[in-house]
Amino acid sequence: MMTKALLVAAAAACLLTSGPALAQRPAALVEEVSGSIPGVQLMDTLPVGKTIALTPKQTLVLSYLASCTNETITGGTVTIGGRESAVEGGKVERTALPCDGGALLLAANESGKAGVTVMRDAPVGLPGAKPRAQITLYKTRPMLVTGAPGRVTFEPLEGGAEPVTVNVPGKAIDLAKGKTALKPGALYKVSAGDKSYVVKVDPAAKDGGGPALGRLIRF
Repeated sequence: MMTKALLVAAAAACLLTSGPALAQRPAALVEEVSGSIPGVQLMDTLPVGKTIALTPKQTLVLSYLASCTNETITGGTVTIGGRESAVEGGKVERTALPCDGGALLLAANESGKAGVTVMRDAPVGLPGAKPRAQITLYKTRPMLVTGAPGRVTFEPLEGGAEPVTVNVPGKAIDLAKGKTALKPGALYKVSAGDKSYVVKVDPAAKDGGGPALGRLIRF
């Protein structure tokens, strides 16, 4: 039975994760936007509570990190929620997509923090043990968001294949538009500057592009 002290602690935890803290939590990824919307750009992550006004023919495509929901919104006023948008005076179409929601939320929270290396090594003393994947991709050609020009290296963690390095000329690059493709079922250490992730490609991952949700790596 939960004691009174534990009940109080649980209530306090709920309070800490609500209000201003919740409002700052990144929730939705901007996949596409027609025209110009102040404060909204491609591959931005929008916080809970943000409100966006669209013209009647303006379209905004969002992907929700927690619910793996892709939304195409036309017109109206959009309020970002935790798992989906509230749309007033407009039209919204929703599609469920495969994605690693928890890992995407963690990466969004860590994005832009200098000196953070999020790769976790395999436990010491277990010969042949592999590190646990932090992100799972559901397409073989990821979308990379680095925030600044630089190099991203894909180091295979099994099979002895050579690392592959990709140059990112701006803040992001879509590998679906190039020749670089990862191997379904493979495990990689993906590094940019002083940050890295252990990334697994789902065995059933398909080749190609489409929404960034499900193939996003954000540093």
